[in-house]
Amino acid sequence: MTGTRGRGGPGEDLRGAALRLTVQFTALMLMVLVIVGGIVFAIVSRSVAEAAENALVAAVGLDSPQDAPENTYLTIVRDGRVLSSPDLPDGLVDTAAIATVTAGGAEVRDSREVDGRVYLMLTTVSAGDRDGTHVVQVAIDQHEGAEELGRLALALVAAGLVALVLSALAANWMARRAIRPLADALALQRRFVADASHELRTPLTLLSTRAQLLRRRDQAGLPADVTASVDEIVTDARVLTGILDDLLIAADPRSMSEPVPVDLVATADQAVTLLAGDASARGIALVRGGSAEPVLVSGTQPALLRLVIALATNAIDHARTKVDVTIEVDRDWAVVRVADDGAGFAPEIVETAFERFASSRAAPATGAARHYGLGLAIVAEIARRHGGTVAIESPKDAGATVLVRLPQMSR
Repeated sequence: MTGTRGRGGPGEDLRGAALRLTVQFTALMLMVLVIVGGIVFAIVSRSVAEAAENALVAAVGLDSPQDAPENTYLTIVRDGRVLSSPDLPDGLVDTAAIATVTAGGAEVRDSREVDGRVYLMLTTVSAGDRDGTHVVQVAIDQHEGAEELGRLALALVAAGLVALVLSALAANWMARRAIRPLADALALQRRFVADASHELRTPLTLLSTRAQLLRRRDQAGLPADVTASVDEIVTDARVLTGILDDLLIAADPRSMSEPVPVDLVATADQAVTLLAGDASARGIALVRGGSAEPVLVSGTQPALLRLVIALATNAIDHARTKVDVTIEVDRDWAVVRVADDGAGFAPEIVETAFERFASSRAAPATGAARHYGLGLAIVAEIARRHGGTVAIESPKDAGATVLVRLPQMSR
């Protein structure tokens, strides 16, 4: 098919879909690893803190600073004498805390940083077995515990990165295997769409051309039913061409051309011109209103023309006397509003009106064109592919309004 986007074949589609699944699964694994790693780190941190607390309490019962284990420093105040561990760092003794406890105050728990190291400290009264009551201040170096937690954090990060890489590779492999049958089916569908486009467009074009040539010939003396049949053939050929365009758009996104700036005002004017004869034949006034200045959106002109035609055709099929096609600007949005004065949409089918082959509205009893159930579905599909939305408005009086909002290009 000509004029389509330069997208790759099924291999590129497979890689793109597999990559999206891989990213999603890897993100999920990252969340799981972060949660599990956080729990493990919290548990170990609590264990280290509890071990330090137990060592702090146990050191209070020591009778001599000489008995203090490694990384534990003891200061004992007994009978006015101050006894400290021989390797006690300078500035570690908290004299204020000792004075508070000596004066009968409550025990003091604190931490102090000396020479870049943090010490957990407890100053309290200890009842000795031989020498009576004395004040004890215990300081435990937290450096070893901090190093242990640092090694744990490094190990968790390293293990997490390895697990993340392995999970990403495994996810990509599994995603490719799972998606390949779908990619093959999609490639088969696209080949069918291309073949159907080629095989159907040519005879439809020939049929339409021959019918139009036949209609232009001198029809004097021909029965009225023959003349009417020729006109119906021309109309049916045009309808079949529109249906084929709708099916191609619905079946293959690549049938849409590379996006370019498109003037919705000019597009709406073109659609109204194309449908004016049909609307007039039904006694319906087809009016284009709204902005007279260009309203630009990024998209494909044939697809957006199809969108406006589908909306207007649906409105003409159900209108009584008038259809309004309006192009407006609402801040950063270009708005296509198509309103008719027909019976409107029943509330129960508003949610399904844009589904394929949905019966959106009851057709008028006479003069209605045939419905194939793709018009509004194609509108929704084209709007979605252009980054827009479509909705049904319910006016207070009779009638229906379909509203399409598309991102407006900045000038």
